[in-house]
Amino acid sequence: MTPATDELIAEYRSTAIAWDVLQSDAKKANPLFDRLHVLFKQLRTEQSGRDAIAALMDDPATGVRLMAAGHSLAWAPEKAIRALETIEAGHGLHAVTAKYTLKSFREGRLNMDW
Repeated sequence: MTPATDELIAEYRSTAIAWDVLQSDAKKANPLFDRLHVLFKQLRTEQSGRDAIAALMDDPATGVRLMAAGHSLAWAPEKAIRALETIEAGHGLHAVTAKYTLKSFREGRLNMDW
């Protein structure tokens, strides 16, 4: 990875952790979600960025795995689906998010280009 990719993926992970912690406060979590999407769009332009996001599907933090799996569906669908199914089998907001991410993906309606 390039130093720029290293910096972006470090910011991606730390932002995903902050987003995870603030899930119960939409006013604070939503701007972090938007920032994650911007980082995703920057990282996905190069293979090293896509690989770095995909690697986060093994992160210990559920929120990081959830975001990375959703973002990786386009280039690592098998691993991303497995990660989302594992999260979906749990409880809480992340399980619901994983369920509907998978549903949208399987129906061909998941749009990550906003």
